[in-house]
Amino acid sequence: MSSPEQQPHTPPPATAPGTSRGTAEEPAPASAEPLPAPPDHPPAASASRWSRLSRGAALAIGAGLGAAVVGACWAGVSLADGSEGSFSTDGTLTVTGIGAGLASGDPCTGTDGYSDIDFGAQVSVTDAAGTLVAKGGLGLGRKTELGCEFPFTVDDITPGSKFYTVEVSHRGGLTQTEDELRSGGLAFTLGD
Repeated sequence: MSSPEQQPHTPPPATAPGTSRGTAEEPAPASAEPLPAPPDHPPAASASRWSRLSRGAALAIGAGLGAAVVGACWAGVSLADGSEGSFSTDGTLTVTGIGAGLASGDPCTGTDGYSDIDFGAQVSVTDAAGTLVAKGGLGLGRKTELGCEFPFTVDDITPGSKFYTVEVSHRGGLTQTEDELRSGGLAFTLGD
């Protein structure tokens, strides 16, 4: 007689106390095969790009957008009233008859009744309504054949007025049109 082949006996897996070993109703233990690859499309409930931004980045983007809106509104209002951006003017104020004894080009200042005319004296520009729209100051005075000449520049003049008044110190204003101011090279004289 031949002996039946014997198969090696493997002991059953250990089970935790209080649990039963597999039955016909329980699913078979998982196989050691690899799991299938996930699908190629993202899950239906993925987060948007905006929700993944940090709070600081979201605030920075919001501030940038807000500034762009304000700038666009300002530009729209400026264009609607037909005016352009601010402009500058320049010129000179000469005080005649002073600086005797100085060589041409030497530094000089206003004297006697013109002592308020000196480096830094305010040059103001007002519009037709008398509203101050810009101010600048006199530069360093230099001796010329006529007297003492002070250059000046006034920046950021608000456009749109029919005329402007330019005044140095408290010496009374001279009226100019916007075109005259825009072209610059203004020449004012005080004295005899």
